[in-house]
Amino acid sequence: MKTYISKLSILAIMAMILMSFVGEQDSKTNTKKEVPAEYKSKENPYEGDTSLKMIGLRNFNRHCVSCHGKKGKGDGVMAKNMKTPPGDLSAKYMEQYNDGELYYLSFVGIADRPDFMKLIPNEETKWAVVNYVKSLREQ
Repeated sequence: MKTYISKLSILAIMAMILMSFVGEQDSKTNTKKEVPAEYKSKENPYEGDTSLKMIGLRNFNRHCVSCHGKKGKGDGVMAKNMKTPPGDLSAKYMEQYNDGELYYLSFVGIADRPDFMKLIPNEETKWAVVNYVKSLREQ
């Protein structure tokens, strides 16, 4: 009986260890995140406006680099301390998001990060960051 309980305990521990790896993998998958309809249809009034590139870069460097890294790969110095790993903004899967969805994900709807709606109150600057994030796919 004692041997049976020991084996059962070992099996339970192994199962918990295995489950922790599965859970970690799920949190890093690049499944599309839900975005409210009002943002899905939000139009980018600065689409293609290259004059805002430096504003986007400056604000990305100021507010995003610490988690997403210089090239948006999700490898910034703070990334390892986050419960929700920052996404790779340069990855192919980011193409599935339109500008309004990127706006939402950048400023409104991600788990454990600062409220960028307050940190970047200017709409033109927000769209400049969205445009810059889109340019990371091309680098």
